[in-house]
Amino acid sequence: MVLAVVTVLVAVFFAATGRGGELSRERPDYAPLELGSVSAADVALLRPPTAMWGYNVDVTDEALDQIARTLRDRDLTIAGLQQQLAAREMASAATASTPVPPPTMPEPQAAPGATGEGGDQEQGW
Repeated sequence: MVLAVVTVLVAVFFAATGRGGELSRERPDYAPLELGSVSAADVALLRPPTAMWGYNVDVTDEALDQIARTLRDRDLTIAGLQQQLAAREMASAATASTPVPPPTMPEPQAAPGATGEGGDQEQGW
């Protein structure tokens, strides 16, 4: 009798400390959601499957997590693009505020025989 009690206590000890084996992993009873790139229409048309007392919690949570990740990624992209645009506007404003000298017209050049320096040419008078 004492041996049976000791055996049960040892088995309980091992089970309580996690060495008695594990339960099998719970498998979802729904198909994985393949939302891809989420748009406003996808959010509006999302109808999670119902359970006995409302919506299936696992499916609804997974769908909302995917939507939240997509919106966060879009927000980060938009913020990055806004920073790039602000930097370009600052750079263009800095270059526009420096005075640009007006374009100068080139000096007209005299014809070679008009100044009297064309010594190798004969004058036809």
